[in-house]
Amino acid sequence: MRSRYDKGQHAFTLVELLVVIGIIAVLIGILLPALNRARKQSRAVTCLSNLRQMGNAWTMYLNDSKGRLPDNIWTTPAPLTAGSAEGNEVVWTGFIFGILGKYRVQSSQMLCPEAQDPMPFQANATGGIKGGGTARNAWTGEFQGSTVVGIRLDGSGVNMTNDASKRGWRVGSYGFNGHVYSYTPDPTKSLDLRKFGKRVTDLRPSIEVPIFYDCVWYENTDMNNYTQGSFPPPTNLEGDPQNCPASTSGNAENRFLLNRHTNAINVCFADGHSQRVMLSDTYNMKWTANWKKFTITNLPKK
Repeated sequence: MRSRYDKGQHAFTLVELLVVIGIIAVLIGILLPALNRARKQSRAVTCLSNLRQMGNAWTMYLNDSKGRLPDNIWTTPAPLTAGSAEGNEVVWTGFIFGILGKYRVQSSQMLCPEAQDPMPFQANATGGIKGGGTARNAWTGEFQGSTVVGIRLDGSGVNMTNDASKRGWRVGSYGFNGHVYSYTPDPTKSLDLRKFGKRVTDLRPSIEVPIFYDCVWYENTDMNNYTQGSFPPPTNLEGDPQNCPASTSGNAENRFLLNRHTNAINVCFADGHSQRVMLSDTYNMKWTANWKKFTITNLPKK
């Protein structure tokens, strides 16, 4: 009987098999980083698309409001009763992310692909953001307590719709520049001088004023305008909640200094355009009405 070797057939030896496995391993080692970079780039492009849609909604809102900037509706305005159906409707749809929902920004577009899942627990229960996210986690309204606010009506579950009757809370990966809310600045109050005004024409130059951006909380307000030499950098760029205290601390900039898109964040500006901004250049945007720009040079390397 002729063996299969006599018929011209050849079986792999153990050495040959190991060589093939080794070649495959090397190829995987070469291709995997490139594949991961491609996936990350794809997520960054999706994030930028989300912000462009927010920019479209922002432009449509301003057209309908005849250029008047949105009000800061965070709690139930008087004379409405907190928790009432009418009060919930005003808070839920009048808050900035409710406004976006009115102009066809979908729930999925409120979440950056790099930070879709909210923190499953309260990471910073004392002295800071209650429900803050990280570079890889969305913020959540779950831990806002019993008061009805723009990101939480009650504790019944996530509600990413504009239907206030479903109650619950919102989650998101983006923040809003709180200095842009409609406001009449009081020259006797230093914090008031940071507000822009009541109309979109007060946002000058609009191409430099950030509106929506990658963030671990729903807004930034009362930001300190440091100088290059006095800027206090965060201890990391991962959005550690301990780096993101309440806005009154003056450290609200740590909410957007995130290594979410390779040392950069995506930003939508007041003129409606969106772009990638390196973290070192985030202070070269015009955050407040009297902002003095500079490049951050002392950020953590990682």
